[in-house]
Amino acid sequence: MRRHIFIGDIHGCYDEGVELLDRLNASEHDVVIAVGDLTRKGPAPDRCVDLWKARNFRTVLGNNDAKMLERAGSWRRFIAGRADRSVLQRGDLLQEIARWPLRIDVPEAGVIVVHGGVMPDGSCPRRAALELRYIRRNGDGWEMVPKGKESRGDAFWSEVWGGEAIVVYGHTPRREAKIDRRAIGLDTGCVYGGKLSAAVFERPGEWRLVEVQARRAYSK
Repeated sequence: MRRHIFIGDIHGCYDEGVELLDRLNASEHDVVIAVGDLTRKGPAPDRCVDLWKARNFRTVLGNNDAKMLERAGSWRRFIAGRADRSVLQRGDLLQEIARWPLRIDVPEAGVIVVHGGVMPDGSCPRRAALELRYIRRNGDGWEMVPKGKESRGDAFWSEVWGGEAIVVYGHTPRREAKIDRRAIGLDTGCVYGGKLSAAVFERPGEWRLVEVQARRAYSK
């Protein structure tokens, strides 16, 4: 089996991304997939998208990548910061981002890749794919809780997930990777001065964590 390398939220942290790939000795024989949010907040989102495109890596769409596409089609592109403009001014990068899927299934590794999360019933509507964090009981099922509306009794989705595949995701930054029974959260806040993390699967169900420290905090 080829190695499958899943990388957490990069957010334009190009130098850390290259350092992590070098540490992993990533090659054309590996399958490299990011969990979304290659863009926004960090210093070099254009270089990150260029790198992913040049090396035929894959990624799901993150909520910040979706925001980048929304800005490209609105007046907000005129007030964007320098780093965002590096993407917004290049139609080829916007076309590339527009092709990114919401979810990637990797059956040979027993993994589902998504940015936000997967509902307990296995469904993955756009909003959940981009933004899922907490869920709440609603009769016999679950509903997504909007950010900031969490209350006692709500559960983080990955702690409830019990599907056959391991879900590898990002979106919710933490100091350390979040490891649940059937889910791995890889957003360790690189753009905020934390770490950039990767889960490396060398065979189904067996993986290891590889991380690099951010060179500095690029965003608050």
